[in-house]
Amino acid sequence: MTMTNFDQMTDEEIEAYLAEKEKAPVAAPGIREYGWVLLIAGIVGAFASFQLLLGEWELAENPGASLACDVNAVLACSTFLTSWEGSILGFSNSYVGIAGFGAMALFGIYVIIKKSLPREMWTALAAAAGVGLLALLWFQYTSFISSGTLCPWCLVIWAALIPFITQTAGQVHANLTDGRSVVWRFRWLIVIVWYIAIAAFAFFYFLDTWKFVYGWDW
Repeated sequence: MTMTNFDQMTDEEIEAYLAEKEKAPVAAPGIREYGWVLLIAGIVGAFASFQLLLGEWELAENPGASLACDVNAVLACSTFLTSWEGSILGFSNSYVGIAGFGAMALFGIYVIIKKSLPREMWTALAAAAGVGLLALLWFQYTSFISSGTLCPWCLVIWAALIPFITQTAGQVHANLTDGRSVVWRFRWLIVIVWYIAIAAFAFFYFLDTWKFVYGWDW
């Protein structure tokens, strides 16, 4: 490995060297795994978003239609798709999902091939994960509190977002700590606990409705 002798460099050369290092691509631990997470989560999320868009088109043609994802009183897409939360930016959230998850999948392909990312891309991914976390929390709130239903395809989108958010946080933290990241080390445990927490909350929050729908008498 070539050692840099700063004692023999001028101040201008040192500044130029450090500036060049800042621009160099960053290789994080488990970068290939991260690429596959981006690719798979992107494909799954884009597919679920497209299914929601198809449901919106069907409801636009036939407002009284019962969608395939309208399973019961708790698991239903129609309630969400016809609410204002379904078009929070003034147009269908599904378009945002398709574009966002599509970009995620493309990022994944890039990471798998290159096995490193420029710092600018890490910044963009960190920002995307932050936006994704806010969106996830917002739609979870509206599902449980506002609409009182769980959209099945939305649940798929949540399932795709969670590993993306966790893995991105772990990767960024690993870069900042020279690979010594607790978030990265326990990334999949965090994902599993997150899944279980959502499932448990949904079960107990809608417990009375579950009992009614499935005839439970306990």
